[in-house]
Amino acid sequence: MNKHTSIDTPGHCLLCNTATFKVIHQKQKWQYRQCKNCGLVSISPIPDLQALKETYRNYLPKSRDDITAWIRMMTPFNRATARIIEKNALTEKGKILDIGCGYGSFLKEMQQRKWQIEGIEVSKTGRKHAREKFGIELFDKSLEDLALPDAAYDVVTLIYVIEHILDPSEMLKEVKRILKPGGLLLLRWPHTTPIVKLLGQLANRLDLYHTPYHLYDFSPSTIKKLTGVCGFENIKTMPGGHTHPPALFNRMSAITFGYLDTFIYTLTAGNLLIPGTSKTTIAFKPA
Repeated sequence: MNKHTSIDTPGHCLLCNTATFKVIHQKQKWQYRQCKNCGLVSISPIPDLQALKETYRNYLPKSRDDITAWIRMMTPFNRATARIIEKNALTEKGKILDIGCGYGSFLKEMQQRKWQIEGIEVSKTGRKHAREKFGIELFDKSLEDLALPDAAYDVVTLIYVIEHILDPSEMLKEVKRILKPGGLLLLRWPHTTPIVKLLGQLANRLDLYHTPYHLYDFSPSTIKKLTGVCGFENIKTMPGGHTHPPALFNRMSAITFGYLDTFIYTLTAGNLLIPGTSKTTIAFKPA
């Protein structure tokens, strides 16, 4: 099936069930629409689920140089995320599930910190690298197809995953089911829309939403609403560290804005975040 096969977009917002939208970006037939009520940005039309699954099985780069660059890029972020988990999780050195774990480098970081690790990755390339490089065996099915046991994990992470999920609310409800009472959910997500609005017509030349793979673009308010309606509590969004891209300009931008976002967040006691930078959200299953 062609990866651009699509289905009709439902006429109501995922979060607030209203039906008034403003188109803020378009690439070919794909539109990104912002709900006028709650602000959630979503793609229209919605790509076909089966087509998306097939695409993600071959989504990750395969060359050794690309894999090495990706792991190097994510290393400082992986360490920052591990520190957030160890600061906030209710259990030390517990059991963690990373959904959409790519090449397995974050799980390796947690394994080195003596956590019990499990991961889900539908990409054969990602699973092969995790097995051969890190000695980590990953689940090869999506979360909804695995039927994992109730209350099995102390922490579940989705790092740059939630924006790709066709129904993020159903995903998070399933995550809540497999978390232990008091368990920690950690989401890492891009915040692209403020940049698209800032750039105006220039954004039309760029693929900032990675069309059509980013099905949603969240903000601190919409991610809080999403996790809240799915039954999580004590929800907090923070900068959460930065990546280390290979290109010099991208790397300097990531480092500069990463530190600036952290500085402003700390200075304002967690009340202010820079729009447009990637965010980390933590939330807890009720004990």
